[in-house]
Amino acid sequence: MRAIRDLKRRGFSVVFYPFLFMDIAHGNSLPDPWTGAIGQPAYPWRGRITCDPAPGQPGSVDQTAAAAAQVAAFFGNVTRSQISVSVNAATNVVTTVYSGPLEWSYRRFILHYARLCAAINAIDPGAVDAFLIGSELRGLCAVRGGPAHFAALTHLKDLAADAKAILGTGVKISYAADWSDYGGDQSGDGSLFFHLDPLWADANIDFVGIDF
Repeated sequence: MRAIRDLKRRGFSVVFYPFLFMDIAHGNSLPDPWTGAIGQPAYPWRGRITCDPAPGQPGSVDQTAAAAAQVAAFFGNVTRSQISVSVNAATNVVTTVYSGPLEWSYRRFILHYARLCAAINAIDPGAVDAFLIGSELRGLCAVRGGPAHFAALTHLKDLAADAKAILGTGVKISYAADWSDYGGDQSGDGSLFFHLDPLWADANIDFVGIDF
C-alpha cells in the first residue's frame, strides 16, 4: 500500500501484478510431469505448471476430462463473495475475512489481491490503474480437456469477470501471456491453435498483455 501511494505521488501509473513463485526446494522427490523422473527443478518457472503426465508424455491425460479436472483443481472453487479485505488508512493495517473452502488455490490467490486493490482504491481513488489475473502460465494454458478445448482459458475468463466486478470499470484488467505463446499454441501433434484469442476478445479484458 505504501509503495503504491509513493508511485502515485511521483506521477506513475500502477499495474498490480500478482506473481506466482514455485516453492519447490532443491533435493525434492516430487515426480516431474514433463519427464516422469523423480525430482523437479528447484524453484522452477511457473510456465512449467501442467497436467500430470504432461502433454506428449507417455500416459498423458492431455485432451481428456481428467486433464480438465486437474486444471479445475488448480484454480479451485473460491468465489469473490467469500473474500473481503479492508484497509485502515491511518495505520496501514490490512484485515482479511475469508469464508470459502479450505484450499490454497489460484482463485483464492488472485481474488485476495483484487480485493486488496479495491480496498486501496476506496481510500485513494485511482491508486491502482490496472490489475493482472496472472502471467506466463504457458504450460497450463496449453492443457486441453478435449481435442480443441483449452481448459484454463475458461477459468481465466471467469477470473477476469470477477476481477472486473471487484475493481470496477475504472481499473484495466488483463493477463500477461509469455512472449512465446501469446499469439498461438503449436501442439506436439502438429496442430496450431490461437488458443488465447477467446481471452483477448473477452469483454472483461482491456488489453493484450505480453511478458517479454
